[in-house]
Amino acid sequence: MKRIFFLLLLTACSVSYEDKQGLLEVNGTSLYYHMIGKGEPVIVIHGGPVLDQSYLYDHLKDLAKDHLLIFYDQRVSGKSTAAVDTSSVTMKNMIEDIVQIRKMLSLDQVHILGHSWGGLLAAKYASEYPLFVKSLILCDAIPPTERLSKQEQNEIDKRISRHDSLVRQNIIESEGFRNKDVSFVDSLMKVSFKLSFADTTKLAMLKIRLPKDYWQRSKIFSHIAPELYSYDIREQLKHIIAPTLIIYGDQEPAVAISAPVYKENIDDSRVVIISNSGHFPFIEQPEQFIKTVQEFWKSVKE
Repeated sequence: MKRIFFLLLLTACSVSYEDKQGLLEVNGTSLYYHMIGKGEPVIVIHGGPVLDQSYLYDHLKDLAKDHLLIFYDQRVSGKSTAAVDTSSVTMKNMIEDIVQIRKMLSLDQVHILGHSWGGLLAAKYASEYPLFVKSLILCDAIPPTERLSKQEQNEIDKRISRHDSLVRQNIIESEGFRNKDVSFVDSLMKVSFKLSFADTTKLAMLKIRLPKDYWQRSKIFSHIAPELYSYDIREQLKHIIAPTLIIYGDQEPAVAISAPVYKENIDDSRVVIISNSGHFPFIEQPEQFIKTVQEFWKSVKE
């Protein structure tokens, strides 16, 4: 009995649960990362631009029970440095950053999970480096073309109430906003993100952390804008070979606009629509979201 207990204790002690964070000197900049969990590695790509991984962390960390989650703040975002050459803020470098993170952490094949803007980056990465992607999850990814992005935004704009429109206008015209007070940016984002929830009472669960130099970072990041004026990655999507899960909340306009296009152009892909949720299904329907992702990863192993 004592020998069995000792062996069990030894086994338990040998199972390590990673929890590590810091900065990686990557591709001419410093990127903040937070790595938690154990098991097969997953690189998590946050939305934005100019947001960071913090709004995802609390809602995805349950996935760390059987996977090693690698969250990072994108170039010029969050806790990553803002001291970069503006000419380096390109889609090419955003993708190369992911490559270098993988290499610096000595990882080979990885699962990729991208949300919103991060979904677009995830899809581009998986199309350019298909052999290094074990699986791909596109969670409420922004549309794969600029034309579809405008179409989706038009549908979202139709949802804004007269009251919220006035609130948004008052924030923009306020002295605090004109003086670049970050708290007013946060308020403006919350009004905008309200349109992205099926249940607006859950908006408070969306924790956005804006750096004090948000305006400076936004100005730097704006150098990527010309690349987004007429982007179209549909042909690139055809190069993705990893099993792909496409997730959208059922109240997201992209269900009808983007999901069919991603599904049509990614060969080994499936679409899951999560009921009673919008752009943040991991906040509105966390149990269903976590279960869906875990079942997908299990199917990839099989």
